[in-house]
Amino acid sequence: MYIRSLLAACAMFAASSAASAQTSLRVQPVTVEVLHPSQATSVSLQNTGTSPVSLQLRIFEWTQSADGSDSIRPTDEVVVSPPAATIPGNSTYTIRVARTAGAVEGGERSYRLWIDEIPITADTTDDNAAVDVRLRYDMPVFFGDPAAESNLEWTAYRSDGTLVVEASNRGTRHARVVGMSLGDVTIGKGLMGYVLPGSTRRWVSPAGAELPPAGTEATLVTEVGKVEVRKPLKIANR
Repeated sequence: MYIRSLLAACAMFAASSAASAQTSLRVQPVTVEVLHPSQATSVSLQNTGTSPVSLQLRIFEWTQSADGSDSIRPTDEVVVSPPAATIPGNSTYTIRVARTAGAVEGGERSYRLWIDEIPITADTTDDNAAVDVRLRYDMPVFFGDPAAESNLEWTAYRSDGTLVVEASNRGTRHARVVGMSLGDVTIGKGLMGYVLPGSTRRWVSPAGAELPPAGTEATLVTEVGKVEVRKPLKIANR
């Protein structure tokens, strides 16, 4: 059964950032990417506090529908080891993420790693037991081919009094979008989310923004994969 994500990708990352600010746990790297021929990597968990931290670790397959909606579901293609850990204060612990289905050739597979901070006394061996999750890190994990590339096609249009920017990924690799403006309209700042291969994501202008009229051209400014993108777009009307 699919577990539907209740938040958009940007909201999930914002929650992870908030968790980072409130807890003594530090995670490196914050995005996991494993390229062929490798099929495993390590993640470092550092407890900067003085009290022990108990963690539950799970990984899910991550997909996006054609309209950009996120879904996750349990998977046995990738394992995280160990699935639970208690880290003493002022200590660093290393976990391993491995794709048991082998390295990915020709494209990319996407997953989400959940690192849950739970009470020290919680039972993580019983899958049916309810566990009180205090904080959650929600991290993207990608296994892919070094030759895979993203290819975003951009459009912009006015709809119901808002300005919509749309990106369709025609490539074989995820696209990480950071910050966005179209002409004088700031769509958003910071991480805007990910566009997985074959998916389309949409971003809407803030309420009250002064919008350019349909039929005019404006320059899209954003960052994709740490590369600045400047692209003129003609604004349609829908």
